[in-house]
Amino acid sequence: LSCGILPARGASLPTAPRYMLAAAALSHLPGVPNFRDVGGIPCDAGARFTRPGVLLRSASPCCANGQAVHELVGVRGVGTVLDLRSPDEALADDTKAFQGSSRPLGHLTVHVNLMDSSLVRNGVLRRLLMSPSAAVALGGLRLLRSMPPPPDQHAELLARTRLSRTRVAPSLSRSLWRAVARYAAAREAAGAAYDERVAALLAELSLADVYEWILTRNGNAVRRALEVCAEALPRAPVLVHCTHGKDRTGLLVSLLLHAAGASAEEVAAEYARTDAWAATAEGRAAQEAMLPARLAARLDLDGFCRASPATLHELWRRVEARYGSVDGYMSAIGVAPSTRAALRDALTAPRPPAEGGPAAGGERGQ
Repeated sequence: LSCGILPARGASLPTAPRYMLAAAALSHLPGVPNFRDVGGIPCDAGARFTRPGVLLRSASPCCANGQAVHELVGVRGVGTVLDLRSPDEALADDTKAFQGSSRPLGHLTVHVNLMDSSLVRNGVLRRLLMSPSAAVALGGLRLLRSMPPPPDQHAELLARTRLSRTRVAPSLSRSLWRAVARYAAAREAAGAAYDERVAALLAELSLADVYEWILTRNGNAVRRALEVCAEALPRAPVLVHCTHGKDRTGLLVSLLLHAAGASAEEVAAEYARTDAWAATAEGRAAQEAMLPARLAARLDLDGFCRASPATLHELWRRVEARYGSVDGYMSAIGVAPSTRAALRDALTAPRPPAEGGPAAGGERGQ
C-alpha cells in the first residue's frame, strides 16, 4: 500500500464512506471512530497500571482529517500504526475513502493480517464437513450458482446455436426459450438457497468461535503483531486498528493487556467498552460494510456487533482447555519471554504512591 503524507494546508479532504462520516461524531478524533486510549487499567493486582497515551485503539482511521492526524502524530506522538486487516480489505477501504489517493497515516503503518475471509470460510467448511449430506447439498447449490448466466436475448441464444431465424422451426424456438427460462430460474433459485444456507451457518457462529480460529489457525500472525508492539511501544505510542475496531483489535489488545499483567476481568471490561459504539447505527453500518451485501441482508448482525465480557471469558476458557493458560498459548505460538517482558515494561508503570505514603519502588519515567 502506498505511503501517505500529512494533508497540505487548505487541501480538500476526500469523500468518506457513509459509515465513517456518521461515526466521526461519536469519536474523539474526526474520522477515527471507536477511538480510545487503553490507559489506566490496573495490572499486577493494582500494583501497576497501563500508561496513558501509550497504547491507542480504533476502527479504521482511513478518513482521519488533518486535525486528527496532527492530534495523533504531532500531539500524541504516535510512531506506529498497526493495521490488522488483510491487504485487500485495507485497499478496498482506502479506495472508497480516498479514491486512490495516499493514506493519511500510511507512512507509519505496519500491516499484520490477523484475519481475512478465508479464515472464516475455512472454519465454516470444517464445521460443514461434519455433516457430509449438508456439505454435498451446499456444494451442489454452489456449483449451479457459479454456472454462467444465460444469454440476455433470445436472438443471442439462436446466434450461439449457429441457427438463423429462418431455419429454426417456431416450435424449436419456443422450446429453446423455455429451456433458457428454466435454466435462469433454477440458477437464481440456487443462488438464493446457497446464500440462505451460508447465512444460517454464519448465524450459528459465535464471536468466541471466530476469535479461537484466529488464535489457533493464525498464530504466526498473532505472534508477529505482539512482536511489532514490543519493538515499537518503547519508542513511541502505537495505534492498533482493524475495520470495526472490535474483533481483531479487541483480541490483540486483550493479549497485550494480559502480557501487561491485567486480570481476566479487567481485560474483558476493556474489551466491552467497544459495545457503546459498536451497537449504534454507525457501528452496525461499519460491521455491515465488511460483509457481502447479499449475506448482510440475511444476517442478524446484533451478535456480531456487540462486545460482551462473556465472549472473552468463553475464549479464555477454550484457550485454557487447549493450552493450559493464556501464557501457555503464547509459548505455543513462539512468543518469547523477552517479548512479554518488553510489553509489560512498555505498557505499565508502578502505581503512584498514596499522598504521604511510601513510593511503590522502582518507578520508571512516564
